[in-house]
Amino acid sequence: MNNSAECEVRNAELRSSKKQISFSSFVFSSHFALRTSHSKGFTLLEVMIAVAILSLVIVSLIGLKNRSVQDVVFAEHMTTATLLAKRVMTETLLVKPLVPLEKDGQFDDEEFKDYLWKKTVSLTPIPDAGIYEVRVAVLWKEGEREEMVELVSYE
Repeated sequence: MNNSAECEVRNAELRSSKKQISFSSFVFSSHFALRTSHSKGFTLLEVMIAVAILSLVIVSLIGLKNRSVQDVVFAEHMTTATLLAKRVMTETLLVKPLVPLEKDGQFDDEEFKDYLWKKTVSLTPIPDAGIYEVRVAVLWKEGEREEMVELVSYE
């Protein structure tokens, strides 16, 4: 064999009835040799491709983990704000009779110091109904943006 890329075919069969040729293995004689069924180990190219694929998967999984941690923190804040809004709503509805007002403030508890509340009690525009709309909003900072949970009740 010479150094040019010539092909040696091993175990070739010619089926005369179906006019098909099947080849069981190829060997290219050149300084760029392909793996044969008798080769052992991996080529450098195969290892590099495997490492590249593995690194892409790992980077994707790390990004997914970070995003899920952010989602859990946001869900905790949302749940806390909802429970705090329910507390302010209950305190507001226990005061009878309801009078129109607009008020805001902070929570006294140290663990809820990052949350603010706003409540509004107003008479609905339905004439002679005497129905009040009670709105309670709890606000907090989530990074650079401000988030809010609002509860509304009609009494």
